[in-house]
Amino acid sequence: MFRIACISYRSIIRIVLTLFPLMPLVLYAEGNVIHIYHDADVTHHFESSDAIRKGIEVALNEIDSEIEGYKVVYKQLDHRGNVVRSKNNYSLFINDPKALVVYSGLSSPPLIKNRGFINENRALTLVPWAAGGTITRYPSQSNWIFRLSIDDTQAASVILDFVLNRKRCKKPHLVIEDSPWGDSNVVSLTQYLVDKGFTGKAVHRFSWGTGSLGAGELLRNVIGANGDCMVLVGNSVESAVIINELIKLPSEQRIPVISHWGLTGGNFLEIVPASDLNKIDLSFIQTCFAFTNPHQSHLAKKVFEQVKEHSDGLIDKPGDLKSAVGFIHAYDLTRVLIQAIRQAGLSGEIESDRAAIRTALENLQHPVEGLIKTYTRPFSVFDEESNVNAHEALHRDDYCMASFGSMGEVVIFPPREQ
Repeated sequence: MFRIACISYRSIIRIVLTLFPLMPLVLYAEGNVIHIYHDADVTHHFESSDAIRKGIEVALNEIDSEIEGYKVVYKQLDHRGNVVRSKNNYSLFINDPKALVVYSGLSSPPLIKNRGFINENRALTLVPWAAGGTITRYPSQSNWIFRLSIDDTQAASVILDFVLNRKRCKKPHLVIEDSPWGDSNVVSLTQYLVDKGFTGKAVHRFSWGTGSLGAGELLRNVIGANGDCMVLVGNSVESAVIINELIKLPSEQRIPVISHWGLTGGNFLEIVPASDLNKIDLSFIQTCFAFTNPHQSHLAKKVFEQVKEHSDGLIDKPGDLKSAVGFIHAYDLTRVLIQAIRQAGLSGEIESDRAAIRTALENLQHPVEGLIKTYTRPFSVFDEESNVNAHEALHRDDYCMASFGSMGEVVIFPPREQ
């Protein structure tokens, strides 16, 4: 029996966010409407999904959610981190005669596993948060996935340069989740270490749902092998479990942790209190813009005021925006999409419109000001021999290392500390 008393506040919010996007259909049923889908893991990584949603909506609010004579309606789908569920959600998108584009969420595995299906069905996909290297590298010039996010194949050098040069680690150990995203990082990180002269592969894998016992054993293996730092690739829940176990160790065994960005995508700071973070040396990769940066452009100030206005009092300062990098990427990516739609126009024939916008994304004629940077021709035609980064709007120079501040906010390291 369904009992209201059993529903948590977070569950109620998720239900509302899932149902609310359907409501505008009643209001605009008789007019021209286009649908923007968002296929994400709302259940397990609510914070990142919600941040992406906010980024899309704030960018759309700037044009009153109307473009080229069409009302834009946002539709949230929850794949719960499941590859099959995500494929089913894509089928809904493909068969919706008003569905123009679908945004991804945090998880790489659905995009990696379903990459062929997405491209074969010409499902125009925008990626604001998923780093798996193969996602945008479908071996065809007719490539339908575009990313404005961190890319594992380019991130490896940023993470490991920080490990080797800034942290002066001599025996880094890779601690990586057992998933397609983890596999992507094993390839890119180990190859970079080999290129730097490291011969042994100090790689430890862990599963989703790893508990304190498994995390403790993993740490004993790393420290027992004289690892002097840990390169962590995992999402928020498992990363938090591992960090909590590290905090329990004697201070001399708490080796530095240099992490991928997955731990910023969920409720990490609900599991690891911010007050405990000063007990360890933890840093992680992000893109270089944050609302906590000392210098804020006029656009950034204006955008954050919009965030506050649409938060019902829940967001007042930058640290209140959880998984903020998801917002930042989704906002910039939506601005790029808006420019592509204006360039291509809309005919109402959805398959033709998707194709025209895909072409426009590869050939943007005007720069687009974003939070991270101004995007001048951010995408181009993919070629696996000569242009493998064609569908990557961000590159190595756009990546920075960061840490958590005293209130749990993300603080980007200044250049001298990278």
